[in-house]
Amino acid sequence: MAKAKEVEKKEKVDLTSIKEELKDYVDLQIKKGFNEELEKSNKRLIREKNKKILFKNIVIIILLALVCFLLFLLYKSKYFNKYFINENTTTNNVIEKTETNNKDDTKEEISLQTLINQYSYLLDNIYISENSEYISDYYNGKFTNEIKSYIALNNLNKEYMTTEEDYNIFSEDKFKEIYEKLFDNFENVSFDYNGNKIRYLSMMKSYISNNLINNEGTNIKKEIIDIKVNDNIVITTIEGLILDGKLYRVLDNAEIENYNNEDLIKYENVLDKVIYTFKDGKLINIEK
Repeated sequence: MAKAKEVEKKEKVDLTSIKEELKDYVDLQIKKGFNEELEKSNKRLIREKNKKILFKNIVIIILLALVCFLLFLLYKSKYFNKYFINENTTTNNVIEKTETNNKDDTKEEISLQTLINQYSYLLDNIYISENSEYISDYYNGKFTNEIKSYIALNNLNKEYMTTEEDYNIFSEDKFKEIYEKLFDNFENVSFDYNGNKIRYLSMMKSYISNNLINNEGTNIKKEIIDIKVNDNIVITTIEGLILDGKLYRVLDNAEIENYNNEDLIKYENVLDKVIYTFKDGKLINIEK
């Protein structure tokens, strides 16, 4: 009986010892695992910090390179020269300005010829016969609907006209199409065409002439003396009437002298001057 109790007591002692060992083992494993995870987390954190530091360093290097490049460009463009002015610089500036002004004068001459080559076509379809009853209004800057219609008819092809025995008819639609290539704000009006009355008939939506239409052309010559380009294109011309080898002033038919195909610029002070203003390729105004 005593032996049995002794054995039972030993078993209890052994179980207690085993439990404590197991507990110590588990605690050790938990601490070990925790330390490993903590170490991994620290390594991840360090890697992330290193990445951010590397990225910041790269950005700083790029910005420094950009600043150096911009400073180099400013130096090349002599931006800093104004902070280091001396007598030699002042003298050089005067020389440079003089040379620049001389160059600009040459550029202006070249520029005018270039602009003439580029924009003179705008005047190709803008003309009026010296026999027109609107000649005075035209050369006094009165840009009426009748004058616009007159010029539009100059550009209307005969194939768009119906020819009767002694008069012509043409449609409003075709006339409007030609008109709006040259001007804005189309309006139907009756008008005179070199002594031939052109009447608008609203019932027919057509124009009818009193007589057969004959485009006389013009003996008035234009010469461009200035072109300004901004929002609009402003072309200044001098214009003279040339008949039978003689040059006349348009408005009063005053004879200037015999004409041998010289440039009209020679007579700039005695001929009529006209200023044409175009917008988007269309004539919007005439000034004296």
